[in-house]
Amino acid sequence: MSTAKKSATKKKQVHKNIVKKPKVVGDDVRVRKKPSYKSFRYHKRVKHPAGPLPGWWMVTKKALRLLNANRRNMLRFFFIYGLLYVVFVRGVSSPVSVQDIRDSFKDIGGEDASAVVTNFTFFSLLVQSTTSAAGDIQGLYQLFFLTVSVLALIWLFRQQQAGHEVSMKEAFYRGMYPLIPFSLVALVITLQTIPASIGNFLFSTVISKGIAINAFEQTVWLLLYLLLLLLSFYLITSSAIALFVATLPEMTPMRALKKAKELVKFRRFSVLRKIFALVILVLVMYTVIVFPLIFVSATLAQIIFYSLTILLVPFATAYLFVLYRELL
Repeated sequence: MSTAKKSATKKKQVHKNIVKKPKVVGDDVRVRKKPSYKSFRYHKRVKHPAGPLPGWWMVTKKALRLLNANRRNMLRFFFIYGLLYVVFVRGVSSPVSVQDIRDSFKDIGGEDASAVVTNFTFFSLLVQSTTSAAGDIQGLYQLFFLTVSVLALIWLFRQQQAGHEVSMKEAFYRGMYPLIPFSLVALVITLQTIPASIGNFLFSTVISKGIAINAFEQTVWLLLYLLLLLLSFYLITSSAIALFVATLPEMTPMRALKKAKELVKFRRFSVLRKIFALVILVLVMYTVIVFPLIFVSATLAQIIFYSLTILLVPFATAYLFVLYRELL
């Protein structure tokens, strides 16, 4: 075998073993009974038999390696998703309002403006421009393209890690079979955000209407909001993993949610920390890259902002895919 073939073989093996392989256990194997918690009783912390999960930095590195192993397909995805996103969701004539962000900083940029308020204003405008579409129809397009893209990426990552050479076109064609189970699990996640929405509505109402006047009342309402927000995140932790379980063959939504709950058992808060780390990492990335460009060039900041928004889809999918495989 030539040196070129050997190096190609080694390279393929390295890419093949990026994520953790699932363990296959036969039906005749005796499994030790797992400990369980009883509600409203004090318990010592139960350690998972598989050991602790890798840190968020290790998950991030594996996600980047996974993207690098599929770099050609990621380049194709960037152009396909970017074209669909600009044409159907944002439109060529509806860019991110960078000028509004700049004007907001000028309004609060006096000597009394604190850095915390400045960053909060920037993040609010950034999240609003990222999640909101130009209209109801554009919002449906955005949801549809995001769902199809995530399904294609999951199928692509799974096939590539199994040692199969596939293309992005095959991923969009053949990765759509679990669309219904995936969509139903996503609907469950939407329902699980209701406590956070209620908390946000109550807190914003009591603050804006002047119901909570003193600091004590505002603190109580803030704690209630944080508790409801934590409840939603607690529920979403296993459901987010269920999105990946639902893409397995012959998997129903209820089975996917049950399997995901078993996967995060005794490790729910560890998984929650990894998801929080992903959110913080994305916010830091936007801040470090986009924020300085706002005051340099509005056009360049808009282009970079769009590019990061498109690249966020495969990166977040790869990150959660690696986290899911580490749970197996």
